[in-house]
Amino acid sequence: MAGPFHPTSHFYDRAYAQLDYAGHAATVEAIIRARNPAAASLLDVACGTGKHLEIWRERFEVKGLDIDPGMVAIATARVPEVPLHIADFTDFDLGRRFDAITCLFSSIGYAHTTELLDLAIAAMARHLAPGGVLVVEPWLTPEKIRPPWVRVLVAQEDDWVMARTSRLACDPDSGISDMEFTYVVTTIEGSEIVAEHHVMGVHPPERLVEAAGRAGLKAQFDPVGTYLERGLLIGTR
Repeated sequence: MAGPFHPTSHFYDRAYAQLDYAGHAATVEAIIRARNPAAASLLDVACGTGKHLEIWRERFEVKGLDIDPGMVAIATARVPEVPLHIADFTDFDLGRRFDAITCLFSSIGYAHTTELLDLAIAAMARHLAPGGVLVVEPWLTPEKIRPPWVRVLVAQEDDWVMARTSRLACDPDSGISDMEFTYVVTTIEGSEIVAEHHVMGVHPPERLVEAAGRAGLKAQFDPVGTYLERGLLIGTR
């Protein structure tokens, strides 16, 4: 079992060092607290390398879940006291419920069809306690995606430099985006070239809300969401 970032998990945090985890976590926590002030437990689905968990472990009883063993290994080293699970977010059962569940940084996009989206939202909803809050940050919505595009991202430290090119195409009929990343990473020891392929669903807000409704949640879509401005699906049980 491996996730979409498996080829680059060993340098993922360096490549995405520009992400504001602290500000992002604060925004999401405020949304949770506004709806469930007494929330004490939180499950972070698609937790990646555990940087949200590192922040929230001081605020909640936290657990994490991710499909990729490499990412979970990094998260385990970061937050060794936090229980972590390797599982597909469309089909998991942890045997308990939580006051809050998050799925952030567009990870839900990997549920790229309506059927997979329903399965993922339903699996998360089943793990919500009464009064619990689900916060899901989508991939780009149809209104915000403007393919095709090519882009480049450069990240650099004293002993490491990375250039990542990306190519994005989207099929408007299927609502599925196809993205290819190519990384060139150079250290004093040498260079490596790594490629990734990301197939993601461009789900409109109403589809996300409908999926949450089918899972038994009262849901709304915040069109702004976090500083990433990709919006947020917010559901409550």
